[in-house]
Amino acid sequence: MSGESKQIDGVVDDPENGGLKSGPCLIAGFHALSCTSPSYYNPYRGVNKNTLSVDMVRLSLTFKGDRGEWLSRKGAQLTDCDEMSAWTSKIRPGGWYELWSFALGGSSVALGIGFMEPSCKVNMHKGFIEFNPNKVAGDKRFHGLLKTLGTCVSKARLKRFDLAYDIPVSRYDCRLSKDRRMYKSVISNGITEYLGVKNTPAYVKVYDKAAELHLDTDKVQLTRIEMTCDGEWTAEQLEEHWPQVHAWHSESGTKDYIRVIGIMLAEKAERNEDVETLINMLGRTSRPKVREYLRTPCVKLPDGAAALLLAEAKSWCGAVVGSM
Repeated sequence: MSGESKQIDGVVDDPENGGLKSGPCLIAGFHALSCTSPSYYNPYRGVNKNTLSVDMVRLSLTFKGDRGEWLSRKGAQLTDCDEMSAWTSKIRPGGWYELWSFALGGSSVALGIGFMEPSCKVNMHKGFIEFNPNKVAGDKRFHGLLKTLGTCVSKARLKRFDLAYDIPVSRYDCRLSKDRRMYKSVISNGITEYLGVKNTPAYVKVYDKAAELHLDTDKVQLTRIEMTCDGEWTAEQLEEHWPQVHAWHSESGTKDYIRVIGIMLAEKAERNEDVETLINMLGRTSRPKVREYLRTPCVKLPDGAAALLLAEAKSWCGAVVGSM
């Protein structure tokens, strides 16, 4: 992982691209959780307080020789973690023979050893590691674990990662456009919307990050748009799959019923249903306020951001193989 600071398009304060730039790709690049912000590792920040980061990362591993068996025997000694758990699975094609979980601070690192082939044979040359850089990359014990794995791994490949985009907007002022995929909405620590199937490419989650972290929501407004990305995607494919999330800033005096009606009619308009008849049933002063919800802009990735975040995610492959 490079220690060089990067920025998009070479322009730090260009409002068109959000002025995004990164911090150093070192442990020093870790920004701890505060009363106003989540923890980040090597984030790309904009002058408008938008923040992009690589969240959960899953790497497919190929072990050298008998190193898979060695890791299986030494699992409990791989790192000085807060807590360690281990499971041995039944023979199930497509599953993992051994699963290890190492608790580090408020998060954990998962390690799988022994892929179960369709023939039901356990392939101890295959494994995976899954972790959230935003939560564990500031812990030296995590880097110690990568160093140990580096002596055992011949190849690491990016399987998938989550791209997290944090915007300083109230969750009530964001709307996720639906498509043909499975959709779910949950009310817990604010409003959370899901689109797609978990752990599959293009799975989307939009939620109130400030409420999740129990930040002071009267002072901090923070919505996170999170998308699971396939490790084989190009930057162009990542941009193509980016969801349609509409965001706006409601005036302080905006009535709740105006917001609710506006969002409902915007969703109907997306389905090409007639909304003008319903809008004209509203009072003269309410009509223009509701129509604003039909014109709310989508949150777009800044130019060049997809390529930079993809490179950041893939750099963890080198962090494993190159740490020996």
